[in-house]
Amino acid sequence: MNELVVIGVLFLAMGLWGGLAIWKMRRELQSLRVLVANAGLQSTPPLHINKPTEQPVIQTSILDPTPLSGAGSALANPPREARILLDELQGKGTDAYRFPLGWYSSFKGATLQTAQFVRDVNHILLTGQSDSGKDNAALGMLLSLALTKTPQQCQFAIVDGKGLDWLAWEKKEHTWLLATDPEHIEQAMMKLTAERQRRRAILADAGVTKWDKYTGKDLPLLVVFISELLLLENAVGKSQLTGWLNAELTAARAFGIRYIIATQTASNFSTQWRSQISLFMAGFQPIPSQDAPNVGLTTNELDALHVVAPSSLPSPNNQAGGVFCVVQGNQALNVRTTLIDDRDLDYLMECLPNRVALAQKSQDELLTSMLAIAHQNGVKALSTHPEALQTATQQSSVTHPSEALPVATHLVPADEQRRILAVAARATSRRAVCREVYNAVGGTGYNNVRLVCDAAGLLMPTPTAMPTASAA
Repeated sequence: MNELVVIGVLFLAMGLWGGLAIWKMRRELQSLRVLVANAGLQSTPPLHINKPTEQPVIQTSILDPTPLSGAGSALANPPREARILLDELQGKGTDAYRFPLGWYSSFKGATLQTAQFVRDVNHILLTGQSDSGKDNAALGMLLSLALTKTPQQCQFAIVDGKGLDWLAWEKKEHTWLLATDPEHIEQAMMKLTAERQRRRAILADAGVTKWDKYTGKDLPLLVVFISELLLLENAVGKSQLTGWLNAELTAARAFGIRYIIATQTASNFSTQWRSQISLFMAGFQPIPSQDAPNVGLTTNELDALHVVAPSSLPSPNNQAGGVFCVVQGNQALNVRTTLIDDRDLDYLMECLPNRVALAQKSQDELLTSMLAIAHQNGVKALSTHPEALQTATQQSSVTHPSEALPVATHLVPADEQRRILAVAARATSRRAVCREVYNAVGGTGYNNVRLVCDAAGLLMPTPTAMPTASAA
């Protein structure tokens, strides 16, 4: 009898232990499921930065290889989810600033055609009549670069002037310049010229002839998107625009600047700057005479390459937006872009890092100025803002580019600080420094000069003649 009791107790204990083990396993499995769901591992975002709380659901990952009737190899139904596009792009590698052009049907099935801004494409001409999908094509290019490159590797200058389509980029750290008002276009063009000249000076100081060979970390690739070339002509005139395009497109590549120029048709613009275009991407055009100006090849030459010319593509009015004839050298292809809808765009934009808040930046600048004044009066700082400032001892001895910089590089880039310091050591005024460094006497350039000179104690203004920074 006692033996039966002992056996019963043992079985009960084993049952309780087994039940407890099963309960723990179930609990751990449930925790794992929650962890996977929260991490978004079922459909991982393409990169790195923020993780929005709500992620659009991918309907299907099956790629339909069916071509669109009358559009050559362009897909009839490219994937509608931008993350499928980005996953496919990353599978091809993004080390050379790779970006998508569009989808086409090949013997492999549905295939994504891509290009690279390093050792491949210099500048892009993106054309097509209204509703052909030019802005959406450019959006796919910029988003793919922003989601695979940090702001220290790639930045954008967006010159729109048509409305508010690109306004969400204003607060993003990847955005170097955003001009959404026609009145700001001429100023944006001047700033781009100044940036090219600034980069030229940096490369000359480094003893290299091309941006590709520069090993510094302070010159990200700058991709300039011009959404409608005609607006630039309206802003500055045809002659001035032609001269500006000739100068910028000819020289920009060597200094790490690439242009994506969009317009309905290039037939009314100068042919000289178009010789600098290395990739043409043309949507629907109404007549065959528009083919050659927009892709660099005649209709007959495109026929010989077995691609559909822009004038023969389906009209966007027939729900055939996003279809393009892509030409690079003697190669041509018909593609169709992924349509990035508003929900996908909102999600992907949330993944990108925001720039430093203006309030925090203003606070940092004020702290820098206060520290400089204290140093002038012989007061040694005990502590400083860790991100905005160097120590007071470092500030007092900045006279050589190899020494510590007086201001944090997120306020003024390191190469600009070194140039300001070098010029300020021999200049007679801050305006003179600004003129030599930035080829201007006010705006953002003067703010940078004032900030660096305040922090380093150079060219300090007298109380009765305190200069004020002009608006950027």
